[in-house]
Amino acid sequence: MTTPLVSQLMTELNQFLTQDSVDDQEKRWAMQQTTDPQLQAALKQLSTTDIKIMAYLGQHGPSRAKTLPVPTGLSQATISRGLTKLARLELATKYRDLTNNKEVLVRLTALGEAGAELHTQLDAAIAAKAQAIVDDYSDAELTCFVSLMRRIREIKL
Repeated sequence: MTTPLVSQLMTELNQFLTQDSVDDQEKRWAMQQTTDPQLQAALKQLSTTDIKIMAYLGQHGPSRAKTLPVPTGLSQATISRGLTKLARLELATKYRDLTNNKEVLVRLTALGEAGAELHTQLDAAIAAKAQAIVDDYSDAELTCFVSLMRRIREIKL
């Protein structure tokens, strides 16, 4: 039997996870920060995973598609689908390496760079608000919380 605190924790975690959708508060914030209708339309169609890929490319520049799973923590299939969507929405360009035609490279377009910059601004705004919250806790308490979250994430059935 689970304790009430475990139930409350799991409820909070589930509510946190359900905030992450195609039409979430963060995406609405980003769409309000630009007047570019093409960027707004593209952002509306992106999932959190797509945005994660775009943000990575925005920070690291042109990349080999096959190297993206490790730093992003996403599968090769998820990367492939995300890059195809980013290309379709004109946020990224996929192209072949001139020295190895089998190698797919990807870079953001100017529109994709603008989207990645919005994500950077959003991350900074969230980090500032999160910092205000965590200031109420000691480093030891936060370390325990991080450990608790990792252990819950690693539960295997």
